Amino acid sequence: MKIQQLNEQVYIADQITIEDIDSLKGLGIQSIINNRPDNEGENQPLSKDLAKYAADINLAYYYLPVVSGHYPLHTIKEFTELLATAKNPILVFCRTGNRSAHLWALSQKAKLGHQYVKSKAKEIGFNI
Repeated sequence: MKIQQLNEQVYIADQITIEDIDSLKGLGIQSIINNRPDNEGENQPLSKDLAKYAADINLAYYYLPVVSGHYPLHTIKEFTELLATAKNPILVFCRTGNRSAHLWALSQKAKLGHQYVKSKAKEIGFNI
């Protein structure tokens, strides 16, 4: 698991496993948002299994799957609401972290500015 910090509240990661959830809790993560659709790849843990384990150790878990390269307005709005209401800090993940970084940028560009979100994403290794 590779974690990149966007700001005080949001971290981006590649695919996590059930075992990673303990480490995330140890890092102080309070909420997890999964942007990876189930069954996208081999050996990928199912969202329901990650959600159950997160709940068992008192971490909030949200499933908001995004098909790579497809960011409908309703998904951007739902993601924006999750960022505003989920307990911080939040870890957002997908297969590589790229679509989660894109979704973050799309959800925050009106608030923070297009140039800021683009440069912040680039700073942690994502070219959006």
